[in-house]
Amino acid sequence: MITINGSTHQHFSFPDDLAAAVRHYRDFDTIFHFLPHISMVHKYGPGQYRALYHTIELGVYRVKIFCDLAVRFDAAAQTLIVSPLAGGPPIKQSVSVQALVAQGYFNSRSIFIGRGEETEIDYHLRLSAALPKPLGLSLIPDAVMNQIAHSITEWRIHEIASGFIERSVREYRSQTRRHAPRPAGPGRQPAPEPLSLRID
Repeated sequence: MITINGSTHQHFSFPDDLAAAVRHYRDFDTIFHFLPHISMVHKYGPGQYRALYHTIELGVYRVKIFCDLAVRFDAAAQTLIVSPLAGGPPIKQSVSVQALVAQGYFNSRSIFIGRGEETEIDYHLRLSAALPKPLGLSLIPDAVMNQIAHSITEWRIHEIASGFIERSVREYRSQTRRHAPRPAGPGRQPAPEPLSLRID
């Protein structure tokens, strides 16, 4: 088996107040599509989903990890929580020459902190799974293979989080520009402010 476990912790600024930020990110059906490499396979009900993490690694292996998710918002803590959902149909592990399929676990936590006309968001993201080992990698010791898999997963999780932040903020700015009143006279629109992002 190949054990993967990747996580990232990032901070970023959202270009509106706390209420607008919470409203934007609680629309999970829309926000979900801003996650790179992750797609929605099925919606079980309100706040309950099956997601698919899908990448091609080492230029050869198609990795598919299915994760069942439960989404809830803790109003007292101003925190959006995504955690594993139990009870969904199990995914049968499989491995072929160029494909690995397994069930995994996806967690995220977004803490919203109002800063006047902006909102600071503290964002954690984690993915873990146990994958069947392809025959072509059977000669590589498990410890070495797990180390390689961990490095790849860490890089992918960072890529997913950074891409999600960039896409979700860009979409919000695009929405606000579309709904903003047009200026009365000729003039140039101000350039968008750069995205503030910090990674721990």
